[in-house]
Amino acid sequence: MEKLKMSQFKNIEEHIFSNGRDIEKVKWNYTFNKGSKEDIVSELIKYQNEDGGFGKGLEADMLLPSSTSIASTEAIFIAYDYDLNCEEPWFGNLLNYFEKTIEDTPSFWEKVPKEVENFPHAPWWIYAPDTKFTPNPCAVVASAFIKYGNAVQKEIGNKIAARCIEFLNSNEECSDHDCYCLQRLFIVLKELNSNLISDVTIRSMERRILDCLCIDETKWMEYVSQPLDLVTSPESQWYKLVEAFIEKNFSFWINTLKEEGFWQPNFSWGVDIEVARNVTKIWTCYIAVKRARIFKDFGLINLY
Repeated sequence: MEKLKMSQFKNIEEHIFSNGRDIEKVKWNYTFNKGSKEDIVSELIKYQNEDGGFGKGLEADMLLPSSTSIASTEAIFIAYDYDLNCEEPWFGNLLNYFEKTIEDTPSFWEKVPKEVENFPHAPWWIYAPDTKFTPNPCAVVASAFIKYGNAVQKEIGNKIAARCIEFLNSNEECSDHDCYCLQRLFIVLKELNSNLISDVTIRSMERRILDCLCIDETKWMEYVSQPLDLVTSPESQWYKLVEAFIEKNFSFWINTLKEEGFWQPNFSWGVDIEVARNVTKIWTCYIAVKRARIFKDFGLINLY
């Protein structure tokens, strides 16, 4: 497979350190420059509020300072992606936030509160009451409750996980982000030998991944799930599902990498104002870190 050239790699690094948030810089340093996990935690908790949840623009498309379930789930994603120590107090406080804010609604938490509209935000992040179950983000929260929570949180987590698996096995519509969240839950349940994992569940997860997968590269500049969005490492248990499309996906990334060292996001706020331009710049760095790490995990960076 075609590799990322050293010059391209350096351009990506320069773009991130010229334009990125400190959280993206420490992720990069950990991945490529022998940085520490502690540096990631130090930057991450700057987005944590007194209630234990996360806000303050950690999810760059909403600048509401107070905590939301979506931004708080992003903190869990980061903890998982970088194998952070989830026994530390900050993570316990995060789980307590979710326990305290759980609601008697179909998805257990509203994605964002009404107050999100009082601050700059992407047009898709507007308040909507939780009237229909979705695994985004509760499947990820459930995984954290089950693996790292106290006895009460584990019980809640297993209840939510059972609802998520019911959804997984059904024919209800599953969005791309629902699928990503279900994958995270599935990984934890399988790791812990949960009785929620069965042959039916395994086949259902594979079906959902294939249903979300877009293999038409002419559509990859649209907001779709590319193969490497669903399988980010050759070690993934779902690698064989998408293996036939991996090389084409890497070639697409190399061909669409800007000379300046970034990929143009396939989404935007749709308005030409300073805050929207700044958010797009943040996303270019977020995407650059994520994709460069995937190149590394596949051994596709030419460091010579």
